[in-house]
Order: sequence, then structure tokens, then C-alpha cells
Amino acid sequence: MWDLGPIPPRGASQHTRPVIRLLAAAAALAAACLAAAQAPTAAPTPAPATDVAWPRQAKGADGTVIMVYQPQIESWADNQLKARAAVAVTRPGEQEPRYGVIELSARSDIDKAADVATLTDLRVTKSNFPGASEEEAKAYLATMRGAVRRTSWPVSVQALQANLAITQARSKQKEQPVKNDPPAILFRTAPSILVVIDGEPALRPVKDAPSLQRVINTRALILQDKGSSAFYLWAVGRWRAAKAVTGPWQSSEAPPASLEAVRAAMKDQYDPLDNKDADGKPLFDPAITPEIIVATKPTELLQAKGAPQMSPIPGTQLLYMANSPNDILFDIVGQAYYVIVSGRWFTAKTMNGPWSYVPAKGLPADFAKIPADHAMGDLLAAVPGTPQAREAAIANDIPQTATVQRDAQPTAVTFDGGEPQWKPIDGTALQYAPNTQAPVIRVDAKSYYMVQNGVWFTAAAPKGPWSVAATVPAVIYSIPPSSPVHYVTYVRVYSSTPTAVFVGYTPGYYGTVMSTDGVVVYGTGYYYPAYIGTYWYPYPPTYGYGVGFTVGFFWGVAVGGGWYRPCCYGGGGGVYVNHRTNINIDNSYNRWGNKAQAGQLPANSRGQSKQVGNTTFAKGAGDNVYAGRDGNVYRRNEGGDWQKYDGRGNGWSDVGGDRGGDRGQGARPDNSLPGGDRASQPRAGNQLPGETRGSLDRQAQARDMGNARADAYRGGGGYGGGGGFGGGRGGGGGRGGGRR
Repeated sequence: MWDLGPIPPRGASQHTRPVIRLLAAAAALAAACLAAAQAPTAAPTPAPATDVAWPRQAKGADGTVIMVYQPQIESWADNQLKARAAVAVTRPGEQEPRYGVIELSARSDIDKAADVATLTDLRVTKSNFPGASEEEAKAYLATMRGAVRRTSWPVSVQALQANLAITQARSKQKEQPVKNDPPAILFRTAPSILVVIDGEPALRPVKDAPSLQRVINTRALILQDKGSSAFYLWAVGRWRAAKAVTGPWQSSEAPPASLEAVRAAMKDQYDPLDNKDADGKPLFDPAITPEIIVATKPTELLQAKGAPQMSPIPGTQLLYMANSPNDILFDIVGQAYYVIVSGRWFTAKTMNGPWSYVPAKGLPADFAKIPADHAMGDLLAAVPGTPQAREAAIANDIPQTATVQRDAQPTAVTFDGGEPQWKPIDGTALQYAPNTQAPVIRVDAKSYYMVQNGVWFTAAAPKGPWSVAATVPAVIYSIPPSSPVHYVTYVRVYSSTPTAVFVGYTPGYYGTVMSTDGVVVYGTGYYYPAYIGTYWYPYPPTYGYGVGFTVGFFWGVAVGGGWYRPCCYGGGGGVYVNHRTNINIDNSYNRWGNKAQAGQLPANSRGQSKQVGNTTFAKGAGDNVYAGRDGNVYRRNEGGDWQKYDGRGNGWSDVGGDRGGDRGQGARPDNSLPGGDRASQPRAGNQLPGETRGSLDRQAQARDMGNARADAYRGGGGYGGGGGFGGGRGGGGGRGGGRR
């Protein structure tokens, strides 16, 4: 029994792929927060980065040495991964290793924040050793199966994701019929702040301040003085006043003293609209008085610093607005503007509209020609068929996983008014309760389910007692995008033991959706009227709260926007705002303290054994050997040429004609590979599809890209994506939080 340990990182010859960031123009998110009685759990001290370098080498008790090269993914669905890997096996007394290809399956326990996917329950399902006899091949397979039986492999999520993105070895992700009706799109050339109210203003009394009322259905702090009927808004470090909640707003020279006492009592339970970007830097001079725009319906704010300045995008007939924080293009041929909002494209003849939706597949052809390293190259993630769009789609399907102890208890579920007010879920026999802070779903009179912080709970009554669910009825996963609780369908239960449940959620839990256009968007596009009673319980919005898409070290959505369930009542409510969160690496499971372990298995689970036998590191070994889909082993030499392994005694021979490089020894078979960028089509029967020079190059590119990202993360680069935009971008300070 062997433990396959890591190899030291590669040398400086690796090239680094630049981080691709797509900041969707003034998009929106009201992300989830903690329950009223639950304060956020302090983040643990970061552990040293796990060594995820390849290849991995083990030495068995009989002296057999096995070198496993970095796996190449065939599929990755939920937490189940299938891959192939090149291996080199050297038995005692042998001078030359025997190379082969193994096919394996594994369970992936994912901790996105640490960039580690731990592969456990490893199974070698098949092997192929070119030139080996049937007896030798069986012996090698038995050796490999024995080696990995109780081994776990830490792998970089970035490496796996890049490999999957380039090779496209995955099943197609389910597309959802989202709505794409344009929001109200406003354009300003002077500093402005968008304040969104969820429907018509709802005023409620303020605790310990009888002279004041608060507009509770907004992230901003808006108070009304009952004596004068004037409204007061806190923004950019001062009070603004208006006779009507929709404005116009002016700086208040002498606001009522009671306002400050209320603001101090609320602490982090409102968005301060503090005029700061994702890095905490002011977006405009504090001496400038921005225009305050209050909207009560889905709205987006686009801005430019002064008159628009359009610049050309090389190689295209496109211009971009260089002095805008938003993504605004102009198509010279069609004489129309294009903007991207929450991943959706809208077009108009002028910046004042009217705006209409453009299916991503109907964009001008030049959109796909935008250089990846251009300032607007980020937009390629929203252009169907581009590598960036494919990578975003793959990342949107990778879950954050955790093991949750069965005795974990949720925050107490309370219903505004005392009892649940059930509403039907379209297309199903299910019902949900809108008057509570968590999504409580009624399956039948004795069966209720609820999600809190990425964990399913079940109960026989809507008020509990609740326990961690080991299974979830399949009907719940049929909840359509038209339902305000559709996001719960992205939370899964994978398996369980008598003491723990293995769970996970994909980014859809925070609002991302794979659209029928073949690109990832934020939000379903449906407007869900909020519940407003004593409390404001909003639903996931699509527009108006500052979402930024990012593709890079961690694909995800950088959140600007307030809290999500519950919101504020008076000076209380227990709502905590987690500033500028990236939802794809923000881990809801951290909020369960020691009741959940992100990306890990229970301590007594399989795959957690430590080093067994005489494991050594293959110092200086290169990770340049690849497992072909055709069952052959290939390697890339220093000149970038490909060679094929022909079996012991024959060694390596060049493939693809007379390109230079190390040619090996003796006569060689014809190993010519077809050129081009597309892999050969699958052959009939059980044969694996062949390889082309293009397909091998893509696999090498994927490995280089993933390794560069993993190295950058462990070298202090960390997350390289964007962030929520405050003030002038997307309507007020970049804010984010968890989701219930």
C-alpha cells in the first residue's frame, strides 16, 4: 500500500496565463447573509498551501517505483471525476520504465478557497501498456490498483478546471430558460449613485426612535422624520435630504440629531454607499456631490467620466468607451451601442436608449475577435463558443463541497406573523413560505425541507425540529427559474454515513445560471416581488446591485449588493454585511464552525490514510508526459515537438513528420499525427478517439495554464478576479454576503 506524494514544483520555464476578468456592467446582486440570531463565524487562520505539484512517485515494499503524471479529465459531474493519466512503472532490476495509460475514477472533495480538490476513493478502471504482453499488462494493472486503493491525491482546482476547459471533456451543462427583458438602463457622465428600493417604499417604525420611520425594503439607510415628512439618506459619509423618497436629494446642513443615534445602533446593517471601489479606494473626489438616483424597479446605472471617449479595438470594427468603468461597445458597421449587464447583452442606437436584448448568439461576428489581452477581452466570457465562455461554463458546474456532521443545528426558523403563509411553486406540487428568512419548502403535510448556508435540513413540521437531511426529494430539483426559490436546486446531498452527510453547492446557489445562449449569466431575469411585513424578505435580484463576472484564478461573481434575508427592522435585525465577496470562493460552509469541514471527508473515511510504505519524491522530474485518448503515451520535448512511446526496447519516436527534436533510437513505426486544432472523431466500437497534434497541444496548454494559476495562488497571487463596484458603479458600495 503506497501513498503518492507530491513532486517539487516545475522550474521557471512555465509561462503564466494572464488573469481574465469580466466585470459585468453595473450588474446586480443582493447576496445572502446570516440569520437574525447568528453572527458570522470568524475565519480560521489560513493553513500553509497544500503541495499539488505533479508527477507523484511511490516506492512499494517490493521496490517497484510508480510515477503518476498529472491526470487529464474526461468528465467532472457533481463530485465524481473520471480521468486518464500517464504512468511509468519500474520494477526491481529494470533499468527502463514501462510507460502506460490508466483510466481512473475518484470522488473530489473541493475547497475552492484553498484551491484544492482532494481525490479520494480512487479506482483504476482500465490500463494500457504499449508493447507489454497480456500477462505483463495484468500485472501492471494489479500493481496500480494496489497502489491507489487507500490513497488520496491533493490536486489544484485551477489545474483541473483549466484541463477540463481546454479539452472540453465534459457533458453539457443543463441550460435554463431565463428571462432577458431589459431593465431601465440609465447613463450619466457625472458622478452618480443608484439606490434601489425593492418595490414601493415600505415605512416601518424605528426601535427607540419614535420620531422616525425607516424604508425597510432597501439596502441603503433611508429614514423619514415623521414631524416634517422629510426623507434622509446616508451616502458618501453624510446625510442627504429630500421631500420625496425619489428625490431630488441635497446635502443636509442640519439633520435631526436622532438620525445619528439610529445609524450608530445599526452598525453594519445597511449599505453606507461609501463611494469606494473593490480595493476600498474612493471612486471620485469626496468634495464632489454625486447625483442620487432612486429606483423602485429593476434598474442599471452606466457612467462615463465626462463626455464619452471611444477607442478602437484592434482587428475589429468595434469601439469601446475608454473612460467608463462599465463595458460599453459601439459597432461601427451596425451603428449601435452594446452593453453587458449581468452577463446579458443589450443594444441601442444612442446611450439614452431605448434598449433591447440581443441573444448572445446574435452578436456581431467581431465580438469573438476581441483580443484576449485587450481591456475588453474580458467580454469574451459572454460570447458563445469562445474558450473564455467554455471555461466560465465549466467553472459554473464545479461545486464547493463539505462534510457536515448530522448533529448540526440550523438557526431557528421563525415566521413573520407566527405561521407560514404558503405559496405554490409553479409546475410542481410544492409550496414555499415567503414570510421567513430561509427557503422553507413544503413537500407534503409531514415533509418539509430547508436550506441554510449550503446544507439541507428536513422536518416533519414547518417549525421543526430540523435535522440535517441525508436525502432530498427529486421533485425539489424540478423547481423552475420562475420560482424565487429556484436557487436551492443548486445545493446537493452526495452521500452520507451514520455521523455525517457529504454535501455541495455550485455557483447557481448564489445566482449564476447557464442560459440557453450557451453563456453563464447572473440571475434568472425574473422579478420576484419581495415579502414585506414586519421584515423585508427579498428574493435574488438580477439587476441593480453591482455584480462582476470574473474568469481567472477563481471563476465566479464578485458581489456588490446588500444582504439577503432577512433585512432590517428598526435598529435590530442581526444582519451582517460581508464586504466585496467573490461568490465562487466564498464558502458558506465556513459558517458552520466545527460542524462542517470544507472540501474534506470525515476523519474515519476512506482515503484519509497517511504515508504507507517507502514513498519518495521524484525530484527534478518533469510533468511533460500525457495519456492519449487512443491509449498511447505521448511526451513533449524541449522543442515543443511530440513523441510517442512505442514500448520497452523501442523507446520514444517522433510523431507528425520531420519536425525536429529528440528522435530516440532505431527504426520507428509511422507515428504521423494529423495537424489542425480539432481532435479526431471517435472510432466505431470500443476504441478510444485518436489524438492530433492540435489536441495534444491543447492538453499541454491546459496543463501549463492550470499549473501557472496554481503556482500564482500559492506564491501569494491568490484570487485575481474583480470585485463589486461602489458608488458610481452599479449603485453604491460593493457589498456582498453569504446565501441562505
